[in-house]
Amino acid sequence: MFSSNSARIFFVFAFLFCQACGFWRGQTDAPPAPFAAEDVKSAIPFSTKEPNVYQTEIVVTANGVEDVTFRARNETNRLTVYNFQTESETAVLELGGNETFLIALRRKIYALEEFGSDGAEAASDFLTAELLNHKKDARFETLGAENNLTRYLVSFDDARNSEIIVSVDERIGLPVKQEFYSTGGGRRILTYAVELKNFSLSADAKLFEIPKDYRKVSAREFRESARRKQTK
Repeated sequence: MFSSNSARIFFVFAFLFCQACGFWRGQTDAPPAPFAAEDVKSAIPFSTKEPNVYQTEIVVTANGVEDVTFRARNETNRLTVYNFQTESETAVLELGGNETFLIALRRKIYALEEFGSDGAEAASDFLTAELLNHKKDARFETLGAENNLTRYLVSFDDARNSEIIVSVDERIGLPVKQEFYSTGGGRRILTYAVELKNFSLSADAKLFEIPKDYRKVSAREFRESARRKQTK
């Protein structure tokens, strides 16, 4: 398995585990955000900077089970949809960095998040600090390129029984897939994978609007409704 230090280095590859807003803290693990807020100058042979405008599906696969999150950004507006295209999909919509809304898409209700969201700023700071402290531990080896994808083998000084394969789409200059392997005893086992699907460097403006037929409720009512649905 990966050590705690090498786990921190995973942030180098811009799939940051952070909470999207106060509503989610302590209730569920937030899915990885696909990019760092700013590109960090280092020995990393590809960009980690989040595009100002994009939309994508983040597919996390572990133990044969897929979890899909939809993310979109248009400058200071951001949308994250958890449990994408399932009965329990729920969204967090951040507008202009000033307002955060919680949206239950199937129940057509929404609420203003009272505590706001500081996840993006905290993730960016953490990425920068850890990269400066630990980048010397990571080694990148080019494995070759095919169909506009360049693959890199990433290994760590403090995690000899683990490695990561990162696939970078040269058309957009960003990592679109990461495969985490446990190695040792003559075996190489895929334990975890993160992939961007249906990636686009554009985002529909309607993604950042709350539909007019949705009913506004209090944040407390929104949470209570979510709990009732989880216990059914």
